[in-house]
Amino acid sequence: MTDRRLRPAVGSLLLAAAGLTLSLSGPIRSSLGSPQGDESPAAATIESMYVLEEGPLPLPSDSPAASRALDFRLGGISDLFLSGTTADGTIHLWGITDRGPNGFVQKPSSDGSPPKPLRTLPVPTFQPLLVKLALETSADPGKPGTLRVVEVKPISTADGGPSSGRPAVAPPRSKPMVDPATALPLPIDPDGLDTEGLAPTADGGFWIAEEYGPSLLRLTSEGRMVRRIVPVGAVLGDDKDPHAGCEVVEALPEACLRRADNRGFEGLARSPDGARLFTMLQSPPEPLAGSSEEDAICVPLLVLDPVAGIPLAEYRYRLGEPGDQPAALVAADGKISALAATGNDTLLVLEQSATASRLYEVVLGPSVRTAARTVETVSKRLVADLAPLAPIFNRELTHGAAGAPEKLSDLKFEGLALLAPGVVAIVNDNDFDMDAAGAAPAHPPIRRTCLWIVRYAPAAE
Repeated sequence: MTDRRLRPAVGSLLLAAAGLTLSLSGPIRSSLGSPQGDESPAAATIESMYVLEEGPLPLPSDSPAASRALDFRLGGISDLFLSGTTADGTIHLWGITDRGPNGFVQKPSSDGSPPKPLRTLPVPTFQPLLVKLALETSADPGKPGTLRVVEVKPISTADGGPSSGRPAVAPPRSKPMVDPATALPLPIDPDGLDTEGLAPTADGGFWIAEEYGPSLLRLTSEGRMVRRIVPVGAVLGDDKDPHAGCEVVEALPEACLRRADNRGFEGLARSPDGARLFTMLQSPPEPLAGSSEEDAICVPLLVLDPVAGIPLAEYRYRLGEPGDQPAALVAADGKISALAATGNDTLLVLEQSATASRLYEVVLGPSVRTAARTVETVSKRLVADLAPLAPIFNRELTHGAAGAPEKLSDLKFEGLALLAPGVVAIVNDNDFDMDAAGAAPAHPPIRRTCLWIVRYAPAAE
């Protein structure tokens, strides 16, 4: 019988990364610039790898035949949290997809100016999915393990109606999503979600963070919406359909309304004691008149009540390293990709840009949100520099490409789960392996969904 167990808390994790040996931590460090024996806190090692199993994209029964004929495969995993370990040692995680396959088409202009890129949604009936995953190691130590799908729950409204990946807010607060065949805008959906963050509730349900509102939603264990928390002044839907499928509460800071396009909430985590939630925007909000250079590189970090989702405190998170100049960070398009709680007031933050891919540990202080938004900037410590491992990550998710991607953010790490002290699972979003035309799956395949177990040096107790 094949042993499919993974024991992150006992010695070294089982190795399943393709082409690497059981002495993985040594060769990776020596070949990519971190010598064996280097105790630098930024040193990180890949201990195993898993590839999402091939499977069809689950679609509602009333999806048009044209959508089904596109034959997209399941992908787009955008966050994770550890669910538990079975009696045989198999680790289970809950994951969440984003809004579904989407890309860009070029719409010719009528005045002779350059064509405008429009974001597509080829499968507008797709419901974002909660996906339970099992880590199954390979019997062959030279091959990656399998990220097995064991349960799928489409996200629905309070009465069981379908959600969708269509925009929940009308222009100008969001850019329209279009049908790739006609380039015509798709209808606004007050229950539309671009899901990016995931955390458990105490009663077996879920909290999710999404980009459109941006908003936070509490779900039942079956994936039904209970409550949607939006910024003060937010409006869901449009004049044609303003009614949302669950209770809507305006409680998030107004600054969240100034989120950059397609840069709403990206990370979500729950403290180990269950007493608070943490979330962050993907990028700094659009600046107000008179904003400083520092404001352009600081991202709000919200602390929330884990039952009601109401903010309890707010902090400022500065992108990059202390000596990095604001202009350089803006040019590199620094952004937050995922969060994981390592303690009741400590977080791991996965930060990426064109030039960096790093894990930081953040320690929160006794700050509270005020009307003047005079909030404290958190302290942070680099615990893992992932850039030296980028050639390995890139090779596996692109079916063999050599070297690191041109931009490190193209690795598209979007999910982060703490498995044990100093051990995390990181998953990439493969965008459902969309083709370059933004209308159908890529043939042959371009990008796959991979999950890596990465070890780093946690802070000393």
